[in-house]
Formats: sequence, C-alpha cells, structure tokens
Amino acid sequence: MRILITGGTGFVGGALKPFLVAQGHEVVILSRSGGDFQWDVSYGYVDPAAFAGVDAIVHLAGAGIAEERWSAARKRELVNSRVRSTAVLYQALSTIPHSIKAVISASAIGYYGADTGEAECLETSPVGLDFLADCTKQWEAAVDQIASLGLRVAKVRIGLVMGAEGGIFPVISKPIRWGLGANLGSGKQWQSWIHITDLLRIFNELLINPALSGVYNGVAPEPIRAGEMNKQIASALRKPFFLPSIPGFLLRLVLGEMACLVLGGSRVSSAKIEKDATFSFTFVRFEEALKEILHV
Repeated sequence: MRILITGGTGFVGGALKPFLVAQGHEVVILSRSGGDFQWDVSYGYVDPAAFAGVDAIVHLAGAGIAEERWSAARKRELVNSRVRSTAVLYQALSTIPHSIKAVISASAIGYYGADTGEAECLETSPVGLDFLADCTKQWEAAVDQIASLGLRVAKVRIGLVMGAEGGIFPVISKPIRWGLGANLGSGKQWQSWIHITDLLRIFNELLINPALSGVYNGVAPEPIRAGEMNKQIASALRKPFFLPSIPGFLLRLVLGEMACLVLGGSRVSSAKIEKDATFSFTFVRFEEALKEILHV
C-alpha cells in the first residue's frame, strides 16, 4: 500500500513510518514543513500531489496535550489543531481526485474523561464531562465526517504510549532516575498504557484489514495503578522510591486544570481489538514493556 501520514513528525508518526516500510508499504508524510508534502491548516491548503497513488491515510495531526499549561488560548489551540486539521483533510478528500479507501485516525482515551475511577471503559462507554473529553469528542466527530465520503474510517483511542525514545515514559522516569521519584496524588489511579510497538501493530492491522472500522481502544490488556508503575520503574532502574506523595492541591496550584492529566486515570479495555482483529499483544503487562524499554 501507499500510505500518507499526517502529523508524521511526532513520536508516534516518527516510529510509524519505518515500521510500515518494514511491512512492505510505501509511506509519505504530509506536514507543515519537513515532510514529503506540505499543508497549511490555517489557510485550508493541502498540496494535491500528496494524494497521488495513495491507498490509505493515517491521521495523527494535533498539538501536544501536555506541552503547555492550559490557558484559554492553549485549550482553543488543542481543539482547533485536531478539529480544523481534520476538517481540512475532509475538504481536500471531497474535492481532490484520489483513490484513497481508508482513513485511520488517532484519538485518545481522554474521550472517557481524565478520571473515570474504577469503572472499566469500553468503546461504547459514554463520553466524559471535562475538557479532555470534549476535545476528543469534537475531534472524533470531525473524523466521522470523512466516513460520509464513502471511505472506511477507524479511530484509535490511544492510551499512555511507552517507548524509550519518546511518549510519556521519559517524562515519568526522569525524576525517578534522579532519585526524586514520588507518587503524584494517591498513586491509586489507573494508567492505561501501550507499548509503542503494539500501537504501531494496531495501526497496521487497521490499515490492511478492510473489515475493521469504527472505534478501537489502543491500550494494553492489563492497566496498572500509577503507584505500582512508579515502583516497577524505580526497581528496574535500581533507584530509591521513598519520598512522600505530592498532594493533589499542590499539583493543581502548579499545573492548573492540566493537573487532571497526572491526578486522574482510566481503566480502559482492549477486548474489542483483540476480538475483532484477533489481535495478540506483544506486551501485555507493564513489567514486560519495561524490560524492553530499559533492556533489562
């Protein structure tokens, strides 16, 4: 297949291109700069040549959710970078001749809300009530418009992506490496994670299997509580983990509304992708992923 990736310069996109190439696909990148083809979302422009010979699109475009404090302007940017880029893609697919049959889009488990407690979240679970949920709901609604063009559309609600070169792991492991590891909040919040390799395998499966459409959770089968995750990382790094937990009120003072990203958590199910695609995860338990990431 010839596959076009939007937003292919981030951690997932950067890993996805060589992975898909290794599977025998041809891959090109559509980005603001540095890709094979350019687009300008603010002006609604897409280079028409980007679609030439393309069989499927992997849509990853969107500003990083945790890169800046959530001011009102930043929240608008987070929503617009997802909704507007998807709308531009929809408009281009509506007007530019192409042979594209499928669009596989990133989404996020934030759809269920930043903190869902002990409830198990399925793809059919209701949307949450906070900013993360609203942002993801608008994002998915924009993606759903593409299905009206007669294309097969699938969405991957991605959890915490674990890998040595990027994603959330370098962030959460850094204070532990410095001997300053501490739970953020209670440490009891569920963390639904996925190893980067399994996430790439899910995207590939959704690309090549024409029977798969709709929403799939991109998470490993066994979520882990935040405190246990931190302890396993500290043990693997042979670092102490004895500092008292950082209380929620302090994190809210420092991070504002964005503190929900570290104080909340969700217990998300992977059963649908396992059943529909007969998908077998390489990394089921966090300790398995940790060994691969740290080569221990």
